Amino acid sequence: MNLTTSKFLCSSLMALVSCAGCGFDSALLHTIASLGGSTAGERGNAQVIFINNTPNRAIFTFGTYDEFDRDTVPNLTQFSSAESTQDLEGNSQVGPLDIECARVFSVGGQGLLSRINSNLDEEDYDSTPLVSGVYFSSSSATSDDADQPTAGTAAALDAFIGVDFECGSMLIYRFETNDLGPEEFKVELTVIPAESTRGT
Repeated sequence: MNLTTSKFLCSSLMALVSCAGCGFDSALLHTIASLGGSTAGERGNAQVIFINNTPNRAIFTFGTYDEFDRDTVPNLTQFSSAESTQDLEGNSQVGPLDIECARVFSVGGQGLLSRINSNLDEEDYDSTPLVSGVYFSSSSATSDDADQPTAGTAAALDAFIGVDFECGSMLIYRFETNDLGPEEFKVELTVIPAESTRGT
């Protein structure tokens, strides 16, 4: 077995581990899915919309990264009451935002948080919305607990290129009340496919 084959098999195994619930075929698609762009090494974009269908402020960090590269620097969009971040109050929406394609699109996932802590300087992000999943606050934006989960939380959600979406797609994240699950709220993802898998 040569080095190239060995690296490919290793990447596929890593994809199986990182892409929880995916079969081998899906993990393989995730590993080789195009990152868009029209020239080698270039990346395309996806569009992202966040819709908060709850009455509460959402506090979270959204980011993209390549999980096969431990040194990858995630691209972040953060939401809280802080002026340095975006604001997603109850019954409001943000986007569409153009986001450069990467292997993983994450809303508060552990892999994302780990990459932020390992590969970014503290001045490159706001620590307030650096939380696992999504916090929902019913408190005033000027209060001391404006960014605390006074109304509840939602579990993190990771989306994998080649499995959940293709570069060039539109990803619509909806925050909803969760009547059945253990958390008070949930994150739902709807993907509108791209016209071309080469991205935009």
